[in-house]
Amino acid sequence: MVRHFLFAQEKRQSVSTLVMFFCALISTVALGLSESTGPNGSNVQAIPDPNIKGQDVDIALLSQGNALETHEAFQRQDAPDSVIVYDFSGAGLTRIAHDTNMAGILVSGGSSSHPNQIGIAPDAIVHSAKISPGPTTLSELFSIINSALDTLVAAPDPGCQVVVTGVELNTIEGILLPNGNSQFSMLYDYYAYEYNALFANAAGNGDAEVSIFGDAYNGITTGGLIGTSTDLYDKVGSESNPGPTRDERKKPDIVAPSKDQTVPTTGTPSWTTVGTDSGQTSFAVPHTGGVAAVLLSYAEDPNNTEPNDNQNEVIKAVIVNSAFPNILDEGGNPTVNATDPNDLSWVWNEDRGYGRIDALRAYDILSNPGITITQSKGWAYDSIAPDQENSYLIKGFKNERLVVTLTWNRRVVWNDQSDPEDPGYDIIEYDELEAFLADLDLEIYYQDDYNNPITPKFSDIDNLEKFDLLLTKTGDYRIKVVNPFDSESSNYALAFELLPPLEADFNIDYAVNDLDLIKLTQYWLNTGCEYPVPCYLYDLYDNDTIDLSDFSVFSQAWMDFDPRYYNP
Repeated sequence: MVRHFLFAQEKRQSVSTLVMFFCALISTVALGLSESTGPNGSNVQAIPDPNIKGQDVDIALLSQGNALETHEAFQRQDAPDSVIVYDFSGAGLTRIAHDTNMAGILVSGGSSSHPNQIGIAPDAIVHSAKISPGPTTLSELFSIINSALDTLVAAPDPGCQVVVTGVELNTIEGILLPNGNSQFSMLYDYYAYEYNALFANAAGNGDAEVSIFGDAYNGITTGGLIGTSTDLYDKVGSESNPGPTRDERKKPDIVAPSKDQTVPTTGTPSWTTVGTDSGQTSFAVPHTGGVAAVLLSYAEDPNNTEPNDNQNEVIKAVIVNSAFPNILDEGGNPTVNATDPNDLSWVWNEDRGYGRIDALRAYDILSNPGITITQSKGWAYDSIAPDQENSYLIKGFKNERLVVTLTWNRRVVWNDQSDPEDPGYDIIEYDELEAFLADLDLEIYYQDDYNNPITPKFSDIDNLEKFDLLLTKTGDYRIKVVNPFDSESSNYALAFELLPPLEADFNIDYAVNDLDLIKLTQYWLNTGCEYPVPCYLYDLYDNDTIDLSDFSVFSQAWMDFDPRYYNP
């Protein structure tokens, strides 16, 4: 991730940017892009439809320079112009390795020498836009970025549906803070809200908090995972910025592979391996943008007639909901409280967000529209007015995991303060954006027992809520989206998935082993094990008693593990 260093002279807003430098370091271990897009990476290779590769989707890549559009990876016979370059800085086009690497992760078609180094969305088109002019004022930089978004997103041609950002802005105390309220983050949220664009933003590198633009509300903020000798991306890199945001919102949203990816570059050789144990988010965020493009290519398929599956809230909801659950934080420590399966603090982790991106599971949710009592996964898109409730009913089974995500956009409005005769009229200028946020809540009940919600209340400053619940009973569960009377109307997206139980995994560590046996034996011959008696969880035979019948069920699952989550 390229960083803009912003300093203030006399703490005035008019002063600013200094030099930029790369965090894109070169690694010597070559696992290759094929591993980072495989089952232990972003898992995009597993999507069963070979035609869903980002076709008919345009991606804006905003960064310091430009990708090398003539690289062999971007000049395939079937897609000769998969990268198009632009200069919004006024300083001229500059092809650099950093942005060629990012474009390669997005749309590389490989080559004769690197046939397996295929990008996340190889049939999409990347519009590589240079937005870094060198030293400039905040308002001038704002104008450059706005011009890029106006040209690439607001205009019908190319009408980019995805924006990937290759730069971050540094904090200036008292002037520019990563709290979602800077004009830069509002600008991103404005274009996401107004033009239905999915923004893939990076958490940033080398700081103690998520940076601008990673603090924007409406996009997906991504941290960087590093690989292991077994090609498993399970741990956050040492320099990937942790959350929450300065105003305590849960960012990053997800994490993605950022290490040991063999990608196109400038110069000789024309391929290189990027990403180290630092976990540079420049190489993680293209995974998010690429997966969004793949999902949008499914949504735009003329054979798919489901309305609203191309809404940015829907794409965000299914990506976050399907994220691989948190296992290890940045220090390599487990994020799950094995002693309390109802402790939901692990669902979001400051290093890993809501988990590792999983393109296949996101695709599976998106391709199962609607939420009904007969479905095991699906999504909904709707609107809700103040003092209104929308509800959905599903059937769950004891020991299943119910994963539900609700998200909605922050509404950002543009108040043009220029005189109609002024040259700045009808152009978004610094300090002309204002933000408003509905206060939606996600509530889940068992069999319409509205006096006892089984979900805790979220903060009223987040615009995303996710639960991962271990169901304690078989029956109907009511999912409610609630908008209080003092809020405002809003569209929203809801995604859910019921994961089959791994019976007898009482530790929720995705393996049935002696740790579970110890727990079961503590309740030997206990009776009356209906919820909420502590022994209810171990009543596998469902006869309200812990006896040999439960040990029989347990023994059948002995040493079993869930391959989606557990890697022995």
